[in-house]
Amino acid sequence: MKKMFRPIFTALGALLALIEPTLPYIIICTLAIFYDCYTAWQLDRRVKAKYGDKAPKNSGKFRSSNAGRVIHTLIKVYALIILAYFINLYITSGTGIDMTKVVAGAVCFWQLWSILENESSCNNATWAKVAQRVLVDKTERHLDIDLSMLKKDNNEDK
Repeated sequence: MKKMFRPIFTALGALLALIEPTLPYIIICTLAIFYDCYTAWQLDRRVKAKYGDKAPKNSGKFRSSNAGRVIHTLIKVYALIILAYFINLYITSGTGIDMTKVVAGAVCFWQLWSILENESSCNNATWAKVAQRVLVDKTERHLDIDLSMLKKDNNEDK
């Protein structure tokens, strides 16, 4: 029985030793992606609280379809970081540019931008209104409708 598992664990150990230098970047990007998911969930709850009956039925809840998208994103990010590491190791090693840091930095920037969009969407704070001049308002995505329809309804009520 022990002989059967020995080659499997040897291969896994070799693979882990090969990608071990990428683990700090993978951990940082994973934390950024999870924080983005958390802020998206908070936005979903704000949308549900503000628009109530106009929001989709399952708004404000964590859905398995969202978990699947997160796992898919994580796999793509991990593959990209590992690919950048090997490109840096074997192709661009003499240039002085660390491709792994560039890719991890780009992923973190992308996630931080998304976090700012989530935090400023459906938020009446002054900083959020200023930020919306540059960032995308994700409220429409969470409602699955055109936000201008709600604005017309609100203007008619007044």
